[in-house]
Amino acid sequence: MSYLCISNRVWKSILLVSMQFFCFASFSQDVVVTGIVMNEQNVRVANAEIKLGTANVKSNSKGVFTLRVNKLPAQMNIKHPAYKEYAEVVRAPIRQGDTLKLEIILEGKETELEEVTINASKIIWAYDKKNTHIIDFALFDNEMLLVCKENHKYFLRRLDSIGRKIVDLEIKKNPVGLYGDCTGGTHLVYADSIFEVKFIRNSIGMLSGNSYAETMRILGPCIISSPDNIIVKRMGPHNKLVEYDKIDWNTKKPSLLYITSDQKTMRELDEFVLRNEIATELSNKSFKMGNQPDKPSEREKFQNQQFYKQILQKPLYAPIFEINDSVFVFDHFKDSAIVFTLSGKYVRSYQFSYHYFENWKNELMINEEKTKLFAKYENDGLVTLRQIDPSTGKVIHLDILDKHIYPINIQIRGSFAYYIYKHYLDNSIHYLYKQPLKE
Repeated sequence: MSYLCISNRVWKSILLVSMQFFCFASFSQDVVVTGIVMNEQNVRVANAEIKLGTANVKSNSKGVFTLRVNKLPAQMNIKHPAYKEYAEVVRAPIRQGDTLKLEIILEGKETELEEVTINASKIIWAYDKKNTHIIDFALFDNEMLLVCKENHKYFLRRLDSIGRKIVDLEIKKNPVGLYGDCTGGTHLVYADSIFEVKFIRNSIGMLSGNSYAETMRILGPCIISSPDNIIVKRMGPHNKLVEYDKIDWNTKKPSLLYITSDQKTMRELDEFVLRNEIATELSNKSFKMGNQPDKPSEREKFQNQQFYKQILQKPLYAPIFEINDSVFVFDHFKDSAIVFTLSGKYVRSYQFSYHYFENWKNELMINEEKTKLFAKYENDGLVTLRQIDPSTGKVIHLDILDKHIYPINIQIRGSFAYYIYKHYLDNSIHYLYKQPLKE
């Protein structure tokens, strides 16, 4: 996708936004961190175990601790037998060389035990027909659409708000799942074809199928559709550049909304792909290899080509969402959120750090209502969801999906997280559950 003209004013706006990112960089020089650990009654807590990055220390008899770290941001964990475990991301001080001073408040453990008990008891079936294999599902309005299998037959099944069947549509075998496009349309996906699904009163209709590859070439780049424009996504060289462009519905003219990239990694990969004869786009079209006395063997080239394919599977993560009638870009490479109006006008930016918590899975999700933001973490198959305030980037709540490991296709509506559970001992049937989240 190429554009012939972008106004000087647009480029200046982008430049001004980009300049704000310099103060968001990670800090890699030794920093002294000192703090006081207290409880909710402002009593200082002794012998609390503090871990910050790779550094460990205990608070003294006055609740005070001091440690030195060589890299920030980093996750801080504080443990004490009488209190709930504390976890937070600590950022670098504003000025280089400053001592970072913290004040930590620990919560009593009774609250934590109450919450775990309440949540664990309320995990319920979202669809309780035990002989139904759930392949995929989608939430829409107050209803739900299933792709499922029963008695060797395959169905699209529409359910009401409490999980009762409204209507079935029998479909051909071996569907892959569902795909939702940027305009709110729903599609049934097969390995090589895709069918648009229509909802008419209490029925389900399905249009003629099209090539999956060709349909996704057209629909895939579109991320957000608003009354004024659509926002499309383009990945640049080595999947280390993300570009969002807005296209005006009336004029059909595109303009740049936001762009970010990992320039250092792209330069390194330019050399890597040339050295190993990998046919791909370069970030620097004029880049040429210097003299290389130790050229790789054919075997090494093949192995490096396979390794490059793995690199492409980990693109730069800077997702864009419509939340509360605004557009947010969450640029995790620059620790920054950039906020626009739906029409694409820049509003503000701010810094966040939730992605420095351990076991971050490089995944954000919003609820069906487009009002809440969640970050996903996973440890040994156990998923934790941190609700993030989209206006500040701060963590509001933490919920553990503690009934099932490796839940699939997590979706959120109202105060529930819905997911498919794939039993690790039986791959023949998947069930659909929901778990309440903290308000």
